[in-house]
This record gives sequence, C-alpha cells and structure tokens, in this order.
Amino acid sequence: MRKPSVLMVCCALTLTLVGCTTSEQADPNEPIEQPTVSDTEKPAETPTDNETAPAEPAPEAEEPAETDKDEQPATEPEPPAEEEPVAEPAEPSQPIELNGQANLELDALVLVNKQIALPSDYQPADLVTANIDFVDSATGERRMLRKEAARAIESLMKDAKAAGIDLKGTSAFRTYAYQVQLFNAYVARDGKEQAMKYSAPPGHSEHQTGLAIDVSSASVGYQLTQELEQTTEGKWLADNAQKYGFIVRYQRAYETETGYMYEPWHLRYIGVDHATNVHKTNVPFERYLEQLMD
Repeated sequence: MRKPSVLMVCCALTLTLVGCTTSEQADPNEPIEQPTVSDTEKPAETPTDNETAPAEPAPEAEEPAETDKDEQPATEPEPPAEEEPVAEPAEPSQPIELNGQANLELDALVLVNKQIALPSDYQPADLVTANIDFVDSATGERRMLRKEAARAIESLMKDAKAAGIDLKGTSAFRTYAYQVQLFNAYVARDGKEQAMKYSAPPGHSEHQTGLAIDVSSASVGYQLTQELEQTTEGKWLADNAQKYGFIVRYQRAYETETGYMYEPWHLRYIGVDHATNVHKTNVPFERYLEQLMD
C-alpha cells in the first residue's frame, strides 16, 4: 500500500483545525456576561449597632487584657488610705482658737496665751500625780499633770538625776480658782502692768491645761528666777527638755511675741516630735502652730 505523502498529511491537518475554530467561535451579537460576586465576598460595611465584631480581632482583644492585668487596670481602686492620711486630732488641721476660746480638740497642742483662754470650768479628766520630787510648798493638785505629761516629766527627772542634775517641781496643775487668787496677789504686790509680764490672768494660764510645770534647782534655792539659765541645771533643761516632749515655753528672744518675760523654768508638754521640731526651728509655740496650718 502506498504511504501518504507529507504534503497530503499537512493539508488534512489544516482542514481539521479550521473546522474546530469555526464551530466554537461566539456569536458577535450575544452580550458578554460579567462575573458575579456573592454577598459573602462583598467588603464589609460599617457595622450597625446590632452587629458583632469580626472573629479575627478577638485574639488581639484578649492580649491587652493580660497586659492590663499585669500593669494594673485603670479602674483599680485608689491608693490605700494611708497614702492620703486623715489629720490626727492633735494636728492643727482645725482652728487654733474659736472666738477667743482655746480649741481643746488640739489635745496636747492646745494653745493658751493672753489672747486665747480656757473655759473657767475646764479641768483635764486624766490628771495624775507626777512621781517626781517637788518643793514642799507644792501640794495636792499642784503636783498633778495630765497622764502623758506626768509620765514624760518622770522620765526627764529620772535621767536628769542620773546625769547629776538636781531638779524639783515647784508648780504643775492650777485650777481657774487658784489662778484667780495667784494673779490678784501679784497685781496687789506689783501692779497689773508688771504682773502681766510674768503671770497669766485667770483662764489664760498654761498650768490649767495640765500640760505645764515649773521646775527649779538647789543652785538657785528652787526659786523661779532667770538666773536658772546660767546654771548647769538650766543649761541641761534647755538642751534636753525636747527629748521628753517639753519645750521651754517663754524664750528671751520672743518676749514681745509671747507676751511674757523669759522663763527658763516653765516647761510645756507638746509631745516629743513637736517639741523636737520647735527646738530645732527655734520659734515660739504660737508661730510653730501657724506654720503647721499653712
């Protein structure tokens, strides 16, 4: 049998290809269809109020929650109460005086002077007899102090004696009635103008608070005299009284401010911390209280 030539094969293949192309060609008059996009493939619109967040961000929302837990959330309670301390009753967060009357709520810091008075019937409820040496003329209530001040003067006297310092109490608590008698006697002897320099009118004496005590030494015959300042005992008091909560209340440099002459014998209890501050700043008690209130 005769084999087909190469030319015959090529012609046959050409006719076959032309026929296929002609049968699959689109009608030029038929519209071209565009691909449709399903609703799930549409870009997300702005969520409405009732729509939930996509699932993908959920892990990201959980991670900050763990970080917030470690770093304390913003809604954590305020710092403990101790970081915002409430004023203690003894602190002068209250008025120093109320219409010329001493504010008893200040407790050991109560201020009594020529302008500020105690009620005539005031007497501390916690008076006790101080267990120290007194001069013979100090009897009964004049050996008494408020309990805290009494314990403090006992410690002071004990340590003074151990240091070879001879001191005795001469007068502690005084009632309003006793101050009336005392002040009137001084006025009768020296006149009111002079008496006012060293003695308080009734109701204006620190002794009525139960927080003040006069002390003296044998070196001055246990008298209340400015000469005490020059004695070993007077110098020891000036240097050490604050360690026990006392201040030498009426200093020479502040006679005009306090209204009283220098009294190295007059000790006033205000507590160790405050006494230490007054001693360090070297200001009168009135100014110290004013500074505390600023």
